[in-house]
Amino acid sequence: MKRMAGVLVGAVVMVLTLAGTALADYTNSPSPTSVVSGAGGGTAFTGGNVSTPLLVAAILVIVGLVALFVARRRAAHAS
Repeated sequence: MKRMAGVLVGAVVMVLTLAGTALADYTNSPSPTSVVSGAGGGTAFTGGNVSTPLLVAAILVIVGLVALFVARRRAAHAS
């Protein structure tokens, strides 16, 4: 049970760490009419479309945890 909790906590921390920057919400942006000097032109990527990969990652983590649980139960009953 400790191992399963460790795997779950590790997966959640990894997902939050990797997606934290992409999901950041910066509300103090300049007005659309202001000119920002030093800007390279174009729109910076902010990772606005991360919901689908995040959903897939969450589903894969859940499937992996279920497989781990089933495998441990089958091994315990086989002994």
